[in-house]
Amino acid sequence: MSRFLSKRFCELCAYVPGEQPKDMEYIKLNTNESPYPPAPEVMKAIDEKLLSNLRLYSDPECKRLRESIARENKVNLENVFLGNGSDEVLSFIFMAFCDKGERVSYPDISYGFYSV
Repeated sequence: MSRFLSKRFCELCAYVPGEQPKDMEYIKLNTNESPYPPAPEVMKAIDEKLLSNLRLYSDPECKRLRESIARENKVNLENVFLGNGSDEVLSFIFMAFCDKGERVSYPDISYGFYSV
């Protein structure tokens, strides 16, 4: 390993996915994959977006989505927080409420972040 990588990083074990069926006899349910192709309407919508603005970065504040969520749940816009997955959301929560070196008590998680 590179001398620039942390010891903790070097000790990580790579994720090994479970056995995957190779034939079409089975429908895989363990990988969140659909056995069916997208509907023609979906493909048309994707094609249209590819030709318009899919090449652009999205709004980093997700304002339209946050406004829709706020409206649907009858809360103020500033009360809606979005993140890139639960890990990021939890990370921001800890950064917002905990200072370095503080101890935190929390229940054992029911679904591990990455181990399978």
